[in-house]
Amino acid sequence: MKPVIIFITSILLVTHCATNHEIKPFEQTRIMMDTFVQISIYDQDKTIEELSSVIELAFKQIQNIERITNDYDDSSFISLINREAGERAIALDSVMYHLIVTSNNYNKISDGAFDITIGSVKQLWSFAQENPRIPGDVLIRQQLENVGHQNLLLENETIKFKLPGVRLDLGAIAKGYAVDAAIQVLRDHRISDAMVNAGGNLRAICSDLTTGKRRVWIKNPRKSDTFSGYFRMDEGSVATSGDYERFFVFDSVRYHHILDPKTGEPARNCVSVTIQAASATEADGLSTAVFVLGPERGMELVNRLPGVEAIIIFEQDGKLVWKASAELKKKFKKIT
Repeated sequence: MKPVIIFITSILLVTHCATNHEIKPFEQTRIMMDTFVQISIYDQDKTIEELSSVIELAFKQIQNIERITNDYDDSSFISLINREAGERAIALDSVMYHLIVTSNNYNKISDGAFDITIGSVKQLWSFAQENPRIPGDVLIRQQLENVGHQNLLLENETIKFKLPGVRLDLGAIAKGYAVDAAIQVLRDHRISDAMVNAGGNLRAICSDLTTGKRRVWIKNPRKSDTFSGYFRMDEGSVATSGDYERFFVFDSVRYHHILDPKTGEPARNCVSVTIQAASATEADGLSTAVFVLGPERGMELVNRLPGVEAIIIFEQDGKLVWKASAELKKKFKKIT
């Protein structure tokens, strides 16, 4: 039978069947959260109308989260916080409260490598514009004063900034959270086998229908049409952070969007980090944290966290090399 092949930003997932029974997923793709979001349902016992209805509900959940977390939208809740939390305490809804508390935890366990207060520095780089710029050292140093979770006052489910220049940026965790929320909608409507992918932030749930039939393929970060290898995954989440996703090159130097909160400049020690975890929120946030920490400290963090695995690709002596956590190393099939 023909395999079902789904291309996504950072990995490729192939679902195939060893028998003559062809798995025909019902799926839809929309542009949301500044990327392609695909929802695939593999359950074979429901009508097209039932599947269309539940997918629509899942997309609406993602849309609701986007309206809260999109800092490019002046009408979003995060934009309101960034405008006014320097002057007064803002009451948080359940989504924003959960994201901030979770981000605080990732900040703590990563020694500051993950920090949602990076927004004031990130806006200097303007990666989303046609003509991105390299901000001067003076500007970066000035804005770094606004970076750090110590600048957030979180009390009684309200938030206030201790400095007026603090800006939140949830780009390293919101997509994962939205994927988890969409999966929950599917489960609430008795979907047992599905996948949600938001630009490389992926979560899958499975039944006997697809058990043992999914492979996660990791792209070669320097050759977009080739792959570094693959591993099998039935249920769980995967996210990849790489220096090839949003970047520009100036004077032969690659400047990418994953900034080190301590320097305000692109983190340089990794090329690609793939995290496998139970939830997409965890995989999304940790892929950024590990990327910033680098191969050694990043893998130390992964090894301390139960249920978390990683593949880290980095440059050594001008060549790409990789290391993997213990369990994922057993499953990862490298392509030479």
